[in-house]
Amino acid sequence: MSIKNTLYVILFIFLSIVVLSAIKNHIGTGTKVYKNEVNIHTLSDAKGLNPFTVSDATSRNYMLPHLVQSMLSFDYVTMKLVPVLAVSLPEVKNIGDMIELTYEIRPEAKWDNGKPVLASDVIFSYKAIFCPKVNSDNVKPSVDYVKDIRTYPDNPRKYTVVCSKNIGVLEGTGYEVKVLPEYVYDAKGLLKKYTIPELVVENPKCSDDANVKEFSDFFNSQKTMRDPDFVQGSGAYRLISWETGQRMILERKKNWWGDQMHELNQFFEAYPKRLVFVTINSFPTALTALKNEKIDFIYVTPVKDYIDLDNSPKFRNNFYKLEPPQLGYQLIGINQKDPILSDNKVRKALCYLTNVDQMVSKVLYNKGVRINSVILPMKKDLINPNIKFYPYDVKKATELLAEAGWKDTDGDGILDKIIDGQKTDFDITYSYNSGNSLREMVGLLMQRSFYQVGIKLTIKSLEWSLYQDDLKKHKCQLWYQAWTASPGADDNKQLFHTTAANGGSNYLSFGNAQTDKLLDEIRVEMDTAKRRELLFQWQVIEHEQVPQIYLYVQKYRNCIHKRFENIHSGPSVYPGAWFAGFRVKKGYKVED
Repeated sequence: MSIKNTLYVILFIFLSIVVLSAIKNHIGTGTKVYKNEVNIHTLSDAKGLNPFTVSDATSRNYMLPHLVQSMLSFDYVTMKLVPVLAVSLPEVKNIGDMIELTYEIRPEAKWDNGKPVLASDVIFSYKAIFCPKVNSDNVKPSVDYVKDIRTYPDNPRKYTVVCSKNIGVLEGTGYEVKVLPEYVYDAKGLLKKYTIPELVVENPKCSDDANVKEFSDFFNSQKTMRDPDFVQGSGAYRLISWETGQRMILERKKNWWGDQMHELNQFFEAYPKRLVFVTINSFPTALTALKNEKIDFIYVTPVKDYIDLDNSPKFRNNFYKLEPPQLGYQLIGINQKDPILSDNKVRKALCYLTNVDQMVSKVLYNKGVRINSVILPMKKDLINPNIKFYPYDVKKATELLAEAGWKDTDGDGILDKIIDGQKTDFDITYSYNSGNSLREMVGLLMQRSFYQVGIKLTIKSLEWSLYQDDLKKHKCQLWYQAWTASPGADDNKQLFHTTAANGGSNYLSFGNAQTDKLLDEIRVEMDTAKRRELLFQWQVIEHEQVPQIYLYVQKYRNCIHKRFENIHSGPSVYPGAWFAGFRVKKGYKVED
């Protein structure tokens, strides 16, 4: 072989290695210049950016973690609590029936005005949660065991939270309470004269006080929810703009205090200059935008669409998939106060008519695991082995409906019954958020099944905010619900306790004195074995009283642009990725 030919061979081999390496590691080799931002799809607008008055997953899990911080947070991969604003995990002391947790705030932590984050800001944040007229019912149950907070004159960054015993004290005081700047959110000092104990017990003088009313009206207002000139926190980003129904832009702060600790954990990583949340409430439209590189991250709800993406050359060339397990579950909510659905035999009949195995097969393409409890499958030791799935059994459902007094007395094919003196058809509505084809398909399967026994099921899609409002006002009869769960201890007071029925997340209107008592006992039982037995009892109640129809848990179906790495893909927190950590890979061209 000539020297010339040998050189050609060597050059060919070298170029092949470079190309193969680029393909393997997704190294950019093109000429396209990308903006220094991550475009993130959301199916609906966030409800707001006040961490204590919003409950939707979009606000709480997509945007707020980049704006506000807590003392601790769950690592997205390990699911362990790690320090964020705190120097370290708290010192925990058991003193009789009380638990004390002592935290110290990092000396580096600063607000946007350059002043340090102090214990006084933490105390204000608790006061805002416990303030009688503040709409904080989604957070309050997570810390309702807090009795007082002690500070230290010699160290304004140190404080001790005094709590009655509760299984969630570390998670609640460390993770659930986001620390807000007092100088911004209570500039007039309206809550300063009140102590934590006075607000915790809802002292009448607090409830009737003009200062409390003024503070609550302001704190509940849209200004604290979406005003770019007002919304502030200690996180790496600040709100720049929010076009309703279009996009929200968060921009990285210059000289953010956390930059000096970027190697500690993921919560100090903030690589993109901008996080752009793009609202597209139609998945077909969103997937078109994805293929055209208008979106960099999307969690694809429709499973078939997710699978079919592999047939697109545009997608394969520019995106990759990640499927971390979800810390969350899906279910069909049942309004317990509805005249038709209040009968337990009726709710059991609906369980027998809901073919969950078919849904896992036909809707999820077997990318899901069936459940029969609020306890996630990954917590196997807490699942009661004596609780069996409701099988798909039309005959059993028919028998239960007959026992409950439902018959087709007029021969129109729809069951009817006299309720409160009125002939009532078994005509109910299933609600879901518009644009979600998976939830629509679940409704269609239920509709077909229910019709076999004479139940008319109307399927109703609602825009996200209207859907949420109907749930909170208990206007829905049946609905598709997805809840994220905690990797920590299972405390479900917020979902099932009667105190959470108005203002909280008990959209089911479920519960009575017996179930409340059991939920309260679970929350304070510190002995692992005893708590396990109580959770077993709870699962029996769930199975027998049927507050909701449990469906399945899924894996995330995330699609990420190939120019990004360092996704921190894990099961801990929805949606299974830390957006601020997205780092551009070597070889891709980026400009601000």
